[in-house]
Amino acid sequence: MWSHFVTFRSKATAWLTAGLGSFAALGLAFAMGAFEAAEKPVLPEITAGQSMEAGKWLIKPLKIWTTSQKIYGTTPKEGQKAVVFEVELMNRTIESDRGYYTTFQWPADIADKIEQPMIYLTRDESMTPSLQPGMPEKMVYVWLMPKDLATGSEIRLAIEAYGFKYRNNLTGTPGWWSKNIVGSLHMPLQQEQG
Repeated sequence: MWSHFVTFRSKATAWLTAGLGSFAALGLAFAMGAFEAAEKPVLPEITAGQSMEAGKWLIKPLKIWTTSQKIYGTTPKEGQKAVVFEVELMNRTIESDRGYYTTFQWPADIADKIEQPMIYLTRDESMTPSLQPGMPEKMVYVWLMPKDLATGSEIRLAIEAYGFKYRNNLTGTPGWWSKNIVGSLHMPLQQEQG
């Protein structure tokens, strides 16, 4: 008799555990489905002449065009073109910084086929200088890419930025930490210049 009771108790515990596990799995599936169905925040999109705060930088895109001629210190090779992007950047931090290198990113299908940008300060043609806080500077990004690479008449670039945290989880100090895409840039590609 006692063995039947122990067997029944074991079976009841197994059924109860399986039932609770099933309900937990259903609840988790429902919560994940609701999270996936929720509206994703729409990231801002800017164009020429509009300003946007992008982490450490206040950015204001000016124009973008192509050339096959030398631009600042960069000369396209045979079979290449340069895509030249003029932008005004202002350092929003309290220290000199040159962390603007990856602020503007091409879509993956183009990024795989182009060289890393050369970045110049227009007023003295210096390459990737540290920018002083609170002082807007006109910068030029120059990407070299195959001449036959189709970029279209409209250029879309993702805007990446560091986020500010008042308290870092490890050190407890404020600062600019992890990067995220915070918006996009959409501009017409102007006719070849130079």
